[in-house]
Amino acid sequence: MKITFRPHHFLCTIGFQGIGYSPRFVENYKQIVEAIQKDEELLIQVVVREDSICSACPHQSIEGCAVEEKIQGLDTRHAKILRIKQGDVVSWAEAKQRLKEYMTLEGFHQACSGCEWKALGICEAALKTLRAMSSEGPYI
Repeated sequence: MKITFRPHHFLCTIGFQGIGYSPRFVENYKQIVEAIQKDEELLIQVVVREDSICSACPHQSIEGCAVEEKIQGLDTRHAKILRIKQGDVVSWAEAKQRLKEYMTLEGFHQACSGCEWKALGICEAALKTLRAMSSEGPYI
C-alpha cells in the first residue's frame, strides 16, 4: 500500500476517531490508520497536493480541492514545524516521533489555526497524550 500525506495529515491522524466528512471518507481514513498501526515502519511520502486521505474527501473534485487555499496554509505551517518537505519519505513511527519532539501546544495552536476540527479538541488531546507517552508506549 502506497501512502501519501499532506503535512497537516500527520497530526490529524493521531487524532482520528472514525468521524469525518462522509462515510466514504471515514472508511478510507480508517483503512489508512489500520495499515500504519499494523506496521509502524510503513513508509509515507509527503506531498503538497491530494494525498491518500484527500482522495475520498467530498471537498475533492476534478478541479481539485474546494478549500485548497486554506489547506495550503495548514500544510505550510505543519511542514515548517515538523521539518518535512515535499518528497520526504518517513515511517509512521518517525512521523509520531517528529510530532512528539517538534509539535508543541503553542505550535499546534498556530499550525492548526483556521481548521474546523481544532475546536473539537480531539487533535489537541491526542497531541498531549502523545507528548506525555514514553517512547515505548503504544499509540496509534
